[in-house]
Amino acid sequence: MTDHSPVLLIGASGMIGSAIASILPRHGYRVRVFERQGATQVRPANSADEVVRGDLLSGEGLDDAVKGTQAVLYFAGTSVPATSGDDPTIEFKVSLPPVTNVLNALVRCNPHARFFFPSTGGAIYGSCDSAPCESSPIHPLSAYALGKALAEQTIRFYNDVFNIRGDILRISNVYGNARPRMVPQGVIDHFLDNAVRGVTSQVWGSLEVQRDYIFADDVAHAVLALLKTNRRPSSIYNVGQSESHSLRQVLNLIEHITEGRHRYELAKDQYQGVARSSIDCSLLRSTVGWQPSVSLEEGIALAWQRKNALLSK
Repeated sequence: MTDHSPVLLIGASGMIGSAIASILPRHGYRVRVFERQGATQVRPANSADEVVRGDLLSGEGLDDAVKGTQAVLYFAGTSVPATSGDDPTIEFKVSLPPVTNVLNALVRCNPHARFFFPSTGGAIYGSCDSAPCESSPIHPLSAYALGKALAEQTIRFYNDVFNIRGDILRISNVYGNARPRMVPQGVIDHFLDNAVRGVTSQVWGSLEVQRDYIFADDVAHAVLALLKTNRRPSSIYNVGQSESHSLRQVLNLIEHITEGRHRYELAKDQYQGVARSSIDCSLLRSTVGWQPSVSLEEGIALAWQRKNALLSK
């Protein structure tokens, strides 16, 4: 790595953001973190060389945040499927304006920096019989997926019109957060949180629903691999395990790893999402040599250890 200018990380306290914040300094990157005014610090200790405070919705502080950076990693969690529901106006009001504000700040102050955006690798493709690749047609079936599709198109617009290099990461179902989830989203972390608290989980729909699960640290290493190859055009990359597991398999693993502490009951009247999702990640592997290193069983065990370690502090 020859560029010693900092990387701006937006969303360093989130699941993927905290994993990125933990690994970048170990690989020689200076990290500048953008935090909301008045926010309580929950990012990893010693994860930032600089902190800039502002507001994503108003755009306050973003010009100063993006100046002099080599890349902007946008991992702010503005919505999830559970908060979006079937109302796309939430995405229009809450999710799209911050992305546009950051892109406008780049146009004004640092048009040569790269921009990384986490999209969804499952919901954006809809229900597929085979694993879709990046050139497969998208078919969003939820407001959350629609919001991601609109954000992707916005990033493409800024690339075409203002030459902002934007890498879009279509990430499958990510897990591995030590901190409890505030919304019932991300079944593995949510189930493990409930096991810690002794709460019975509500399982939506069929136990045969299949998802492609990816550990948060593997996603962070994908971002790192892309950062290291800085002479590339804008692109879209699937980031996942490239294999699917049923909810039944996940519950069985959690049962084993938590030694029976997780209890659940079916709530069949709830929307379960697409029946099956698994994505083809061969493009990322061939481009930068990345591949996931943590199996589903290993990842659930690591997530369980993290949650219990946090509880004991």
